[in-house]
Amino acid sequence: MTKNKKNNNKDINKVTTEEGVSEKSIEKELDENASNINENLKLEIEKAIDDRKRALADAENTRRRSIKDLEQARKYGHLSLSREILSVVDSLEKAVLSSPKEQDKLSDEVKNFIIGVEMTLEQLKQVFSNHNITRIDPIGQKFDYNIHQAMFEKETDEVEQGTIIEVMQPGWSLHDRLLRPAMVGVSKKKIKQ
Repeated sequence: MTKNKKNNNKDINKVTTEEGVSEKSIEKELDENASNINENLKLEIEKAIDDRKRALADAENTRRRSIKDLEQARKYGHLSLSREILSVVDSLEKAVLSSPKEQDKLSDEVKNFIIGVEMTLEQLKQVFSNHNITRIDPIGQKFDYNIHQAMFEKETDEVEQGTIIEVMQPGWSLHDRLLRPAMVGVSKKKIKQ
């Protein structure tokens, strides 16, 4: 039995030695796996942080864009309505211009009617002014194709070439946007014969 016991101890020592070697390799493998896991976790955390930063930047950009869109809507929201009302202003101005100059001979009803049309025109112009709708009446200015529409050219030496000599229809702008170009006549040099 003693011999058997000694053999068993040798076997146990052998196993322990083998297990010791395998424990070292397992520890080494576990350390490598832990290192790989740590590296993968670091990469995932960095990716998550980067994704969070991108999401925050996108949210901020969306917020800024929304604010800008809201400002644009407030500033230019009445653009199409303003364009449509311009014909009303034109009609009222024509009515005022075509009214008789000598109103003394007119009846009180007609005088009051003319005064009402003039007051309506002035109120409409005040509303335009309140909403930054401005009239473009460029007589005597240089022609600018961005805000003027040339309807004809007239030969003359009285003014410099390219000067607006007649306004057929005034233009209008809303803030910095053109509602309607001014329809104008432009001077050109006389051709010497």
